[in-house]
Amino acid sequence: MMKKRWLVVLLALTLLLACTNPQTAEGAFTPAPTDTPAPTETPEPEEIVVIETPDNETVVYETPTLPPPPTPSPTPGPTPVPPPLAGLVIGIDAGHQSHGDLEKEPNAPDSDEMKARCSSGTRGIATGIYEYEVNLAVALKLQSILEEAGATVVMTRTENDVNISNRERAELFNEYGVDLAIRLHCNGTNDTSVRGAFMLVPTKEHTSFYNENVRAATAILDSYCKATGLSARKHNGITYRSDQTGFNWCTQPIVCIEMGHLSNETEDLLLTKDTFQDKMAVGIYRGILAYFDPDSTAEGGNP
Repeated sequence: MMKKRWLVVLLALTLLLACTNPQTAEGAFTPAPTDTPAPTETPEPEEIVVIETPDNETVVYETPTLPPPPTPSPTPGPTPVPPPLAGLVIGIDAGHQSHGDLEKEPNAPDSDEMKARCSSGTRGIATGIYEYEVNLAVALKLQSILEEAGATVVMTRTENDVNISNRERAELFNEYGVDLAIRLHCNGTNDTSVRGAFMLVPTKEHTSFYNENVRAATAILDSYCKATGLSARKHNGITYRSDQTGFNWCTQPIVCIEMGHLSNETEDLLLTKDTFQDKMAVGIYRGILAYFDPDSTAEGGNP
């Protein structure tokens, strides 16, 4: 009887152990594996800097991503300086023409005195060149220099074979309202020893710009003689005229330069030389520049 009781106890203990250890029991419940989320990919830093400290500790710094550098603004250039004669209108009258016109025109407004419309001028004693040729050659060179200096240039003629009267030349300057007109001539006399350059200006009674004309004539003659080496003739080099049709009809500032004497052999050979004509044009230009800007130190022109 006692033996049966122990068998029952042993069987109960066996059943109890089987229930508390499910992995050993047949058909025991195995829990489903828990779904583990996939690890998130961490972007790699642009650059990793590793610094070892004196205590052999490793410190890692991630270099931050820097924004791109700003686009530099363009550096403003220097303010352009306007050319010295910008905005000015200069008139050039290359005196005479290849064929004179002996028809008459009034010497001045409201005048009964009549003069030939235009003559052909004088001629070189040694070279035989005509004055109108020299006048135009220098006028074209002067035009180029003045335009390079920013001036607007009004030419009475750019050819020798024209027919333009002295009155018409003056009226052209009036029409364009020139700031200064300059007439280019060469002189001739019976005395072949006479030489030098000089200026003509209208008398006070025949111009509203007497002071301006005298100042322009003085500046131009001074620069011209320095550039060419020619001397100034007659007193201070200025002669006042009341009989010039080209003066009397002009209502703008105007002067005339007698660039030298074709009746003098030495000056004839100079005035007809191309390289010397360059100096003549430069000298006149520098005088015009000095007239408009007395404080100017720029000489300009070539040579």
